[in-house]
Order: sequence, then C-alpha cells, then structure tokens
Amino acid sequence: MAAVQPIRLPGGAQLAAGETPLVGDRFMFSTIAFYLHTELVLTDRRLYALRPTVLFGLIPVGTSRSNFPIENIAGINAGTRFDVLGVLFGVIGVLFGIGAFFIPGVSLLGLLLALLGLAVIIGAPKQAIEVMNSGGGQISFPVSVFERDRTVEFANRVSEALARTSTRANSTAPVAPQQAPSGATADALRNLQALHDQGLITDGEFDAKRGEILGRL
Repeated sequence: MAAVQPIRLPGGAQLAAGETPLVGDRFMFSTIAFYLHTELVLTDRRLYALRPTVLFGLIPVGTSRSNFPIENIAGINAGTRFDVLGVLFGVIGVLFGIGAFFIPGVSLLGLLLALLGLAVIIGAPKQAIEVMNSGGGQISFPVSVFERDRTVEFANRVSEALARTSTRANSTAPVAPQQAPSGATADALRNLQALHDQGLITDGEFDAKRGEILGRL
C-alpha cells in the first residue's frame, strides 16, 4: 500500500500539528509575467502566501514567503487600480525605442526599450489581493488583472472563513468563574440583611448599600 502523502502548503512548507487548510488558490503573478504565480492558503491558524520576486517585472530572481496569524488579520480585499505614471513612462520608452531603432549601432537597444515600454503600458491595470492587519498596515499580493473575478471570489471566501473561525473561537472560549465573596464581604451582606429585616433601613437603602458592597469584589 502506497504511503499517504502529507498535505503541504505552497513551496513545500508543512502544516503544523493539528493545522487545517480552509481556503487556497493560485493566481498569475501579473499580466506580463503570466508564467509566474502567487499562491495563498488560509488555514485555521494563519494565512500563508508564496509569491515570486522579479526583476523588471519579468525576470524571476527568487520567492517571497509570508505568514499572517489569523488573529492579526483585520480584513482582506481585492483591489484594482490603473498606473497612470507607468503608462507615461511606457509611452516615453516606446517613442525613444522607436527613434533609436533607426540609428545604426543602437537599433537593438531601441528594440529592447520599445518592448519594455510596451510591457509597462500593458501592465498598467493593476490587480492585487490586499491583506490588512490589525495595526492598520496593508500588504498587497499582485496578480493579473485578467483574474479580477477570481481574486474577488477568493477575498470573499477568505473573509467568510475568518468570520466562521472567529465565531467558533468565541463560542468555545472558557468563561471566567464568578468570584465568590470574601469572608468580610459575606459578613457585611449578612449584617445589611439583618438591618433590613429589622426595618432599620428602607428597601432603597438596602439595594444601594448591597450594590456598593458587591461592587468592591
């Protein structure tokens, strides 16, 4: 009989003892670097993320791993924005590249510059999975804008799983036992009751004094 392979997190990381995966998915890193991927997995203890580290937005030079304990996660969103400045630099790069392409000796450099500028323009629409921590900080995991619907769905699934985990943790939290009155407090309450029974204090005075004594617990 073949041995059962243990469940692993992205990049070969292993789950801790008793840790259970809840939600996970894999996304294209960007519109241009579609051959690279960002992976995220939510367990009942943490959000684990693995994403590539790239040079010029295209060349992979390593990977980055992140761990977020779920108690530190304030929320997760799927954000979209348009990089206007990137488009401006991309257009400049294309124009200079086309101009340099017709100059002897630098035509290859012009071609590369034009292609790089074109890549920047194509990658101007940005999509990201944004994780917000309880301290107000935010970390973004870039993904391809073509996967916007999937990132929105993933963010919703993670939010629902976090809500279920939080509700379950609160429902199983131990309730602190009520502190028993000390000997002095018990004597004070008995004396107060005796005064009330003898008609020496009114009901209102009894209730007020009793609340004062109990408030000192």
